[in-house]
Amino acid sequence: MRIFINRKEITIFAGARVLDAVRAYSVRSAKRLLNGSLSVFDRFGNPTEPDGRLTDGQILSIRKTK
Repeated sequence: MRIFINRKEITIFAGARVLDAVRAYSVRSAKRLLNGSLSVFDRFGNPTEPDGRLTDGQILSIRKTK
């Protein structure tokens, strides 16, 4: 399955969650997501949960939490 995070293509297993994709993108970012200093948003700007399901071709962005 292909996912895009901050315009970078990530290939990940089917059934992966948001946290799995972020971990494949960057282990450091995954740790920051879990401690609350980063947030993940879908292509429409809606926040997503780390345990949220992913679909092929999904576009996500990671931003600092305000």
